[in-house]
Amino acid sequence: MRIVMVKGFSKTGKTTTVTALIRELRRRGYTVGSVKDIHYEAYCSDVPGTDTFRHRESGARRVTALGPRDTAIMFDERMDARALLKYYKEDFIVIEGDCGIKCPTIITGRTADDVDRRMCAEAVAVSGVIANDMDEYRGLPVIDARKEVGKLADLVEKKTREDEQEVEVQLIIDGREIGMVPFVKKTLKNVVVGAVKALDGYEEGKEIVIRIN
Repeated sequence: MRIVMVKGFSKTGKTTTVTALIRELRRRGYTVGSVKDIHYEAYCSDVPGTDTFRHRESGARRVTALGPRDTAIMFDERMDARALLKYYKEDFIVIEGDCGIKCPTIITGRTADDVDRRMCAEAVAVSGVIANDMDEYRGLPVIDARKEVGKLADLVEKKTREDEQEVEVQLIIDGREIGMVPFVKKTLKNVVVGAVKALDGYEEGKEIVIRIN
């Protein structure tokens, strides 16, 4: 699973960039999942008066709407993004909005100030409305997803592949390898290395094997 984030202020082209990228990745044969991070305080995924809303009002912590064409699982709290991703099995996950996950990121903006205020170490490209005015910003390519989505998808393929290969961590439970996204691998590596690096025998770069029976 590879993850890419598209973040920026409202009305800067985030959704346009996300939907164009999803379509292009699907055209290339990948399966794609998406996450929309919403910060609007009054937002609710359910509608007052519906049966599922009444279930939640009655005290159900988790409610599932099982329809003929789709399924919606609603929790009574905001899920941690890392916990949420365990429900995804697609080749690519495209995240719209900043949910705190460290992964290759596309910044959208209308102005240079917009981009600067959303800039992060994980940024690999700039897109959105500002792409009408420039093709590079502070060393990052500026790519118009409406006109050059192929170029943007090429970059996403390359950067997410590099992110996957950066950390070599393998988790095996009962003889079966458990798939992990790159940020989970990084987290697991940091926890394990942090716990053992003060012990006699630890050498940086050497393989670490832990067995729990």
